[in-house]
Amino acid sequence: MTTLGSVPSDRRVDFVANDAHLATVSMTERSGRSRAATTYEIVDAAVHVRPVDQADLRRYLPAIWKHRRLPFGDRYYYPNVVGDSLIESYGNEGPPASTHRLVEEHVRGAVGARHAILHPYTYGLLPDEDLLAAICSATNAWLAETWLEDQPSDRPYRGTIRVSPTSVSHAVAEIEKWGSHPDFVQVGVPMQSLQTYGKRVFWPIWEAAVAHDLPVTVLTDGETGVELAPTPVGYLRTFLGFSSYKPLNFINHLASFMVEGVFDHLPDLRVVFADGGYDFAVAMSWRMDKDYRPMRADMPWMTELPSHYLASNVRFVTSSTDRCTDPEILGEWLAMGDADQILVYGSHYPEWDFLAPEEAIPEADDATRQRVLGGTARELFGLTPEPLTPDPESRPAKEGS
Repeated sequence: MTTLGSVPSDRRVDFVANDAHLATVSMTERSGRSRAATTYEIVDAAVHVRPVDQADLRRYLPAIWKHRRLPFGDRYYYPNVVGDSLIESYGNEGPPASTHRLVEEHVRGAVGARHAILHPYTYGLLPDEDLLAAICSATNAWLAETWLEDQPSDRPYRGTIRVSPTSVSHAVAEIEKWGSHPDFVQVGVPMQSLQTYGKRVFWPIWEAAVAHDLPVTVLTDGETGVELAPTPVGYLRTFLGFSSYKPLNFINHLASFMVEGVFDHLPDLRVVFADGGYDFAVAMSWRMDKDYRPMRADMPWMTELPSHYLASNVRFVTSSTDRCTDPEILGEWLAMGDADQILVYGSHYPEWDFLAPEEAIPEADDATRQRVLGGTARELFGLTPEPLTPDPESRPAKEGS
């Protein structure tokens, strides 16, 4: 496994929070315990690659933006006291997840992913909507040229079309530009938004995604201070508070998608929430089901119970998911939440809260884990199905396990 390396000072200036000297969390420590590698075929639905430095991204910006100062993305509101990235993700070539060598070693090697869905950050919202739109365009062009065009022969990487919710027409144009590219498999928007995503102003984005058969993934991606407070009643004091509350923010957008009629207007739309929330979703849908029945006249366009849309149109990445661990009720708990259809595995490499595949609902039965670790994601992203694997108990342990 790669050891902690020193990041050259000329590469560190644009990535302040990813100073290697702050990193104290490793992949093995984060996974909680050392276990044999999983024997299932794995699709990692959340890998956050980034440019080596800002000059790497500027090459794809129009001339008018090439000399503008870009956001740092250093989470100055909530600095993480243990560092933002895993120790192993640092190397002499650049910041975490910026080089093929380390991503190959960790995501395809340590994680064992057959496919990795690359979802770069764009630092949430900016006051200058045109600059943010340009950053999204540049990010998509950079991702296509740097990661998707020159791949290993088995083509393990798939990309995310990053778009800005503050510029709907530009977002639609980006989806039209890249939507037919065979290796772009989803549209990415930030969790941070000044309006909930069910509002009709956003519908052209969702319509464009459906037209290209692309799911929409909502990812926490802020840090520039333009977005709203992380809770409905203001700011928490510490990173712990911010991080612990983060999975709850999905409720605002999910409820909006439902009650505004988006899923009735676009029954083929699939929305993926990438930062947890699965463990809250069932209880929320029950509450909404209860209140929907006497109030449905207020929403004549909403033709199904909210719980129906949860099962048919919504998926959750496994990160930040608390779970029942009592073996006597675990199966029932997972069945209530349709885990085998709704959950998809994502490591969030190289983030500090990296989730190893062996830690993704390890108590579940083999059929459910096979769906969560790869099967559901292959369907969601239109990936070529893998050949059926033998019974895990009959497979020899991997070397070194």
